[in-house]
Amino acid sequence: MKTAIGDITKASADVIVNAANGIGPMGGGVAYALKKAGGKVIEEEAIEVCRKEDPQEGDVYVTTAGNLNAKYIFHAVTMKQPAQPSSIEIVEKCLHSLLKKAREMGIKSMVMPALATGVGGVSKKAVAESFKKILSGVEDIEITVMDKNGDFIKFLNE
Repeated sequence: MKTAIGDITKASADVIVNAANGIGPMGGGVAYALKKAGGKVIEEEAIEVCRKEDPQEGDVYVTTAGNLNAKYIFHAVTMKQPAQPSSIEIVEKCLHSLLKKAREMGIKSMVMPALATGVGGVSKKAVAESFKKILSGVEDIEITVMDKNGDFIKFLNE
C-alpha cells in the first residue's frame, strides 16, 4: 500500500474507488468530485446499477470511469442512503469487498480515498488502522491511498 497527497480525480489506475451510497446519486465529497471531473455519465450509470443490484452497506458496485484516467469506478457502499453516518465495521466490509471484486476482475492498480471519513463521520485514525490491517499484506494489487491534504496519510504512517 502506497500513499499520495493529491487530487483523486487526476489519479491514473485501473480503478478509482468512490465512497458511495447504495442508491447512486453522487452529491458530496469524493463522489461529487469524481462526477464533476469524470462526467455525469458516472452518476447516471451508478443510479442504474443500484436500481438493478440494490447494493447494501459494505458491498461494491462497478461503473465505467467516464473521462477519468481509469477503466472503472468501484463504488464502495459506506452508507445506504446519502449523508448517513457510517461505521468502522462497514468500512472493513468495503475493504474486503474491494479486494474481492478487484481480484475477480483482474485489476492490477487501485487508487482509493479515506473511506467514510467525510460525510460518513468515521474517525480517520480508526479507518487508517483498518486500512493498515486489511491492505498492508496485499501484493497482487498496487493500492494507492490518496488524500488531498495529507491528514489521513499521517495516521497511516503512525
